[in-house]
Amino acid sequence: MVNIPSYTYFGGKHAETAALTNILRAQGIHNPQNDQPLSEAMVLGIGGGLGAGYILYDFKEHDTKVLYFGWQNQWQFTLRFYENLCKRINVTPTFHETGSPQVAARQLQQALDNGQSVVAWVDRSQMPYLQLEQSLEGHIGHFIAIYGIENDQILDDDLAAKPFRVPSETMASARARIPSFKNRLLSITANGEFDLQMAIHSGLQDCVDYLSQTSESLLSIYRKWGKLMTDRKNAKGWPVVFADRRGLYSALKSIYEGVELISTGGGGMRALYADFLDEAAAIVNPQLAGTATIYRSLSTQWTRFADSALPDSIEPLRETKKLMRQRSDILMQQGGDGLNQVQLLTDELAKLHIEHSPNFPMDDTQIDDLFATLGQQLFDLYDAEVSALTALKNTIA
Repeated sequence: MVNIPSYTYFGGKHAETAALTNILRAQGIHNPQNDQPLSEAMVLGIGGGLGAGYILYDFKEHDTKVLYFGWQNQWQFTLRFYENLCKRINVTPTFHETGSPQVAARQLQQALDNGQSVVAWVDRSQMPYLQLEQSLEGHIGHFIAIYGIENDQILDDDLAAKPFRVPSETMASARARIPSFKNRLLSITANGEFDLQMAIHSGLQDCVDYLSQTSESLLSIYRKWGKLMTDRKNAKGWPVVFADRRGLYSALKSIYEGVELISTGGGGMRALYADFLDEAAAIVNPQLAGTATIYRSLSTQWTRFADSALPDSIEPLRETKKLMRQRSDILMQQGGDGLNQVQLLTDELAKLHIEHSPNFPMDDTQIDDLFATLGQQLFDLYDAEVSALTALKNTIA
């Protein structure tokens, strides 16, 4: 049995930042100004803050389409995000990676024996407590903190207020499944105090630079998506992609989950970034509090968009949304203690999927209206994102 005694804080809002935040806390790495643990919002902000992006996965054999969102800076390059973050807080990151299951198990054991909890890269679909569809296996990466092994079970901190336990064999499979980060672990070594103000400034500038890149901006992806919502001539237009309605039910579900429920804290992670700006305002620039208000409003706008994807006027979609919210709330509040309740809700959602995925509960006119509504909301979100970024630029200039 190995258990890190100092690892006593669980949960968070965004997987990449929550896992590292809780490891920093366990190793006693604190805010140098008040000697308190760094908040997850501060870790996100110092790491570079926000990003923008999404991927539409099409699982033809399962009649399923799923959107995966990238909300953080460097969301497709998490190694880079971690490296930048650790450099700014004077921490040395060590990445372990191997193709050997035996070496992978030994690396994990050695870290824990040395009193180090670790961030682990895993296949999200193989985390048994998440109860996901098998069709997603091998497609979506996820980040957890591992802080012990007990009775051949891995002790796992994964956003919930209470921990999870995963059989060692299952965890080994989840760690090895996705080739691009097979068996990767992150451990950290503190190198002493760091300049918090400089770290915040670096994170703010990184966020501005990252979102401003390309000839337009990274944020233009939302405007392009808005156009695709009603484009009947583009092969990627939603009226074309969903002409037969195949996968539309799962795609709309994934919008709601991806904006509100899965690793964002709600509102596409914009509220979490607003929390960082409020903290930073008290340390480096009081004007950041006004920018925080803008990002908090943007978060509300993203929540409205997610809510619109499953209209309350369509009873099966309203019920789907309600069950997903209930399921997420129980999982996040109770962790491994709530799995029996979660399983009941998972079963209800599976029944709805079986019934409504092949027989989508809206007619053609309703679907056209829905796509038009979502498209306009995306245009509005693009404008709001650009305005928020402009405010951030002006505040730190």
